[in-house]
Amino acid sequence: MITTGYPRSSVTRKTEIVDVANGLTCSDMADFPVQRYGAVGANLGGTPVVCGGYLGSVSTEKCYRFKNSVWEEFASMKEKRVFAAAVMHNDKLHVFGGAYNSGGWITLQTTETINVDGEVSYGPDLPTAVWRHAMTKINGTVSLLSGGKTNAEYYTVKTWYYNHDTETFTSGPDLMEGRVSHGSALNVDKVTKSKIVVVTGGRGSGHVTLESTELLINGHWQAGTIQQNYFDFL
Repeated sequence: MITTGYPRSSVTRKTEIVDVANGLTCSDMADFPVQRYGAVGANLGGTPVVCGGYLGSVSTEKCYRFKNSVWEEFASMKEKRVFAAAVMHNDKLHVFGGAYNSGGWITLQTTETINVDGEVSYGPDLPTAVWRHAMTKINGTVSLLSGGKTNAEYYTVKTWYYNHDTETFTSGPDLMEGRVSHGSALNVDKVTKSKIVVVTGGRGSGHVTLESTELLINGHWQAGTIQQNYFDFL
């Protein structure tokens, strides 16, 4: 499911479902209630949920869910967040960092969780305030946070492992190049069946659009290849 996004226009309220296996698209669905971008989303208990985001000068804490073929207001996060990162764990949406606009961007160090009943709780603080980062679940217990913009670095190379069971962060290996607004995923090697964390695209030092890909193999980032299509989020 794809909904909301950039550029700012009523078109981004459209909701689509794309079947990547068969290349089929369905767009005859209810529009998202408001225009926004920089939100996070997930499948929460079998229901699509979108939280946070930004439009113009307004950041939001609101969450919406797609239920009975319509979007409805679902829950409110503890804090307004845009360009946060989120993963699912134990039937909860875990949201990390982000920022909000208050006459200037305030970067967040907090985390929170949202369960299927719309109950919201704070989680442990991040090692540093960060936004425009990426987050990927790498196994049943641990997620990896990569890159982003911190108060000290616009394009950080830092990564952190987060153990959902112990609620602790530990430093991970530095990226080969700092990046923000990039994509991250867990890929499975077709030959070895190894699960490999991949980061790709985004923007790097000098605000350049990155075409590079990095793969986390044996605890170290290695350069990968990328096709002509790449991630690039403003």
